Amino acid sequence: MKILIGTYQAKLDGHGRVMIPKGLRDQLKDIEDEGFVLRRATFFDNLELHPRKEWERWMEELLKKPKTSRDKVKLISLINAGARLVKLDGNGRLQLPKDLIKQMGMSKEVVIASEGNILQIWDKDAYERFWEENKEEFPDLMERLLDDSDE
Repeated sequence: MKILIGTYQAKLDGHGRVMIPKGLRDQLKDIEDEGFVLRRATFFDNLELHPRKEWERWMEELLKKPKTSRDKVKLISLINAGARLVKLDGNGRLQLPKDLIKQMGMSKEVVIASEGNILQIWDKDAYERFWEENKEEFPDLMERLLDDSDE
C-alpha cells in the first residue's frame, strides 16, 4: 500500500482536466501506470481517486461476503455508481468527467488532499468549508480514534 502525503491546490481547465501537482506526481510515479478508479466519495461532496490495485483489493474483500445479501448488492452498486477507470495523460493531467464535476459543484479551483492511500478531489470552496466546519473537532477525533491508552 502506498501512503500519499499532502494537500495541493490545482485548477480545472476548460476541458475538465486537472494538472496533478509535481509533488504529488512524484509520489504516484510507481503506481500511475496501473491507472486509478475515480468515484464519488461516500461521506462528503468530493471525489476519490483510488490506485487501481488498492481498489481491486477493496472490491475483492467486499465480494468475499455472501452473495445472498441484498444489502451487499446494494452497497456494491452504490460504491460503483459513477466510478470510472482513469489515467494521467502524458502531461500529468487527470480528466474529470463532466457529470462528476457538476455533481460535486466544482469550479476552476480544486484541492487535492491525501486520505492515506487514496486522494480526495474537492472544489476549493467546499474543502475550505469542510475544514472550517470540522477543525474544532480535530483534537477530539484524534483522541477518540487514535488514542490507544487504557486510561
